[in-house]
Amino acid sequence: MATSLDLGQRAFALRIADEVRDARRLVGWTQRGLAARARTSQATVSRVETGTAGVVDVLVLERILAALGIRATLTLDARHLDDRRRQADGVHARLNGYLARRLERDGWRTALEVPIGGAVPRGWIDLLAFRETDRAMLVEETKTDIPDIGALQRSLAFYEREAWAAARMLGWRPSRAVALVVALDTETVARRLADSRETVTRAFPGSAPMTAAWLRDPACAAPRGWTLATADPAGRGATWLHATTLGTRRRPPAYAGYAEAAARLLRR
Repeated sequence: MATSLDLGQRAFALRIADEVRDARRLVGWTQRGLAARARTSQATVSRVETGTAGVVDVLVLERILAALGIRATLTLDARHLDDRRRQADGVHARLNGYLARRLERDGWRTALEVPIGGAVPRGWIDLLAFRETDRAMLVEETKTDIPDIGALQRSLAFYEREAWAAARMLGWRPSRAVALVVALDTETVARRLADSRETVTRAFPGSAPMTAAWLRDPACAAPRGWTLATADPAGRGATWLHATTLGTRRRPPAYAGYAEAAARLLRR
């Protein structure tokens, strides 16, 4: 089956049209001459050069460009699907579901894997929650590892901006938003955070205990700025949101790393 390329995007079609037309004229060929070299029809060349080709066979377009000595590359940007790949991970799903259940016990409505960006999703928020009593919205990012603090900051800022529209689509009318990152409670994550201590401290000034108290009771003070905390999806205690190992004395992490967590959490 032939592979086709949709040239319906006007700017894209006109860019190709200009390149093909200009190159053909520079080498001194007629449209018929280019068509013969590309093993296609003069009418096809004409449609490409005027940007009216609509849908064209990729192989035909490749032959036209190759005949003119034009090298074309097609870039497929699917970075927004990284969210979906991560969400499909078993440990991530287990942690995400655990957080949703804990929030629901405290009176929050929750939605998992919420698409953002309109008709064509540009990403997915791991967990979006809403509390009717104070019209608070929680934008939560679930992480099984944190290899890049900068990337995490950029993602969280994007999700926080887009969360308002996503909440409206869910029928929620929040008046404030709080951003929270919850990482799997592992030694690996602890080391990553220790390696980026200064950046983490500046980017996430919120207190995990303060955030936990506010999640339980809207009368408590809301966290100031983003909060980074950890959690163990197998935990059964009343305290489920834990402070990181930075700047505090606390129990050791629940798992050495992702592999141990997967072995223990996903075993049948």
